[in-house]
Amino acid sequence: MAESRVLVVGATGLLGNAITRKLLAAGVPVRAFARSAGKLAPLKAAGAEVVAGDLLDLTKITEACRGVGQIVSTANNNMGKGPTSPMKTDVSMYQNLLAAVRNTGVRRVLYVSFRGVTSGETVDIFRLKWYIEDAIRRSGVPHVIVRATAFMDIWIDEVIAPDIRKKGVATVFGDGTSVTNYVAVEDVAEYVVKILAREEIRNEIVDVGGPSDKSFNDVVSLVERQLGSQGKRRHMPVAMMSVLMTVIKPFNELTARLISLGHYAATHMSAFPAWRENADRFGVKPRTVEEYVSHLKR
Repeated sequence: MAESRVLVVGATGLLGNAITRKLLAAGVPVRAFARSAGKLAPLKAAGAEVVAGDLLDLTKITEACRGVGQIVSTANNNMGKGPTSPMKTDVSMYQNLLAAVRNTGVRRVLYVSFRGVTSGETVDIFRLKWYIEDAIRRSGVPHVIVRATAFMDIWIDEVIAPDIRKKGVATVFGDGTSVTNYVAVEDVAEYVVKILAREEIRNEIVDVGGPSDKSFNDVVSLVERQLGSQGKRRHMPVAMMSVLMTVIKPFNELTARLISLGHYAATHMSAFPAWRENADRFGVKPRTVEEYVSHLKR
């Protein structure tokens, strides 16, 4: 069974957790790796072998890689700041992971990135994903880079819905007309599980998304209707975000990062009309934003 075991790195994160549970449900043996032993406990109860450790510890991640056939990594320090800033840690984390892979004979690595990422992104964590991708490509390790569109779970559950529930007001970045493709975390996890089963796919970038290309205003309207909101909105002008994300960064890196994400959402059109190609290729039926929003609770 050792060769079929999958190591999930970042297993307690939103996506890593979903991937781990889908693999377990499919009968795939899983070793779950994350920093917090406490957060790993539910995955252990679900049947995963668990290892608590830090990717900055080369010895620990090398031990975790022994006896596994494939690795999928979603690990990041996106909410880190200061000494745990992703800009200070994440490339080194992945360099350690890649060294461990080479030293232990793992067959293939899957890394979950962001669709459309380039080395010149204004959002630091997007730019960082490109550098991690580059490290993976240069490593010579057989790999698949899965580039996903915007997560509904983040934008709807963590950005839009909380303000509507608590304040009766939706925050809109810019004029809200920029169009984005949205995909649910569970559906991205399904793509990953299907790709893990196709070991002939190597050294490839796979773009994944869903059927919904929506403006931010459209998504907000759907959430407002589901939650019974009166439709009050607070707009954050693009010019204001441009200034704030620069001025605030020396004092509060995390807040500046969050503002830069809002600026990105307001200024980048990222529709994905070709989403069906890989959905059909891997037999995934991703849900629409309407389907996702219909399950929100007031």
